[in-house]
Amino acid sequence: MNRLSLLLKSNGFVNSIRMTSTFLGIPIYKVNAFYVDGLLIDTGFTFGRDRFLKLLDTLHPEIVVNTHHHEDHTGNNFLIREKYHLLPLAHPKTSFYLRDPSHWLPWYRRLVWGCPPPSETGELNSKVQTKKFLFLVIPTPGHSDDHVCFFEPNEGWLFSGDLFLSEQMKYLREEENIFSIIDSLKKVVALHPKKMFCSFNGLIEHPMEALHKKIDYLENLQKGVEEGFRRGLSPREIQRRLLGRVDRLGFFTFGEISKRNLIYAFLKLKGVKR
Repeated sequence: MNRLSLLLKSNGFVNSIRMTSTFLGIPIYKVNAFYVDGLLIDTGFTFGRDRFLKLLDTLHPEIVVNTHHHEDHTGNNFLIREKYHLLPLAHPKTSFYLRDPSHWLPWYRRLVWGCPPPSETGELNSKVQTKKFLFLVIPTPGHSDDHVCFFEPNEGWLFSGDLFLSEQMKYLREEENIFSIIDSLKKVVALHPKKMFCSFNGLIEHPMEALHKKIDYLENLQKGVEEGFRRGLSPREIQRRLLGRVDRLGFFTFGEISKRNLIYAFLKLKGVKR
């Protein structure tokens, strides 16, 4: 098994570090960490530790932050602390999750990314200062309750973690809050970012257009779900009509990430339970 391919790509001051987990050379999942002016945003996943740390030897990070606690964003926190004596900074809730990731990490995610060893985080303030840039810390819950974005107002850079991901979504994690996601998307739109650095897609050149499209998509999806509910359709039938019948990801993850979760998330305000 080949656990990782790694690509460093420069976008001016910002370097994207793309890590891709692979199986027999076939890409499974990608995630981006970012490095700018001594600041490392996220630490990738554990299976990629050797090549990731070798790359960091050439970058010389001075500050490390996490957008949220998920294992593909904090996987090398412990080793960075051990090797570079840098304490990663994160939302106050992140430290709870990282005390022992084995307690909450499902088996399939361990298979793809590995299980990070327990680690510590310091608490983020409202700003992160580097030599040349000032990053505002923007709480953006929804994908997780400890999710934050980083925004450099003078440059218009938004580091969006897993808030955006794509303009359309058909799947949702069980623990995600779809209404908080929409609110958080609107919060970052109000910042008028000029460039967005997405953990899944890397650089997005026209973030305002992309963010508005995602908000419109989710709000229209909500209307479709509520209309189906008013017509007396079952959640399964609403899913079939709006998102399609097949739910391979839901099957593979035992329902943790599924189309079904997305439909039920919108029905929660109607009192409909799974």
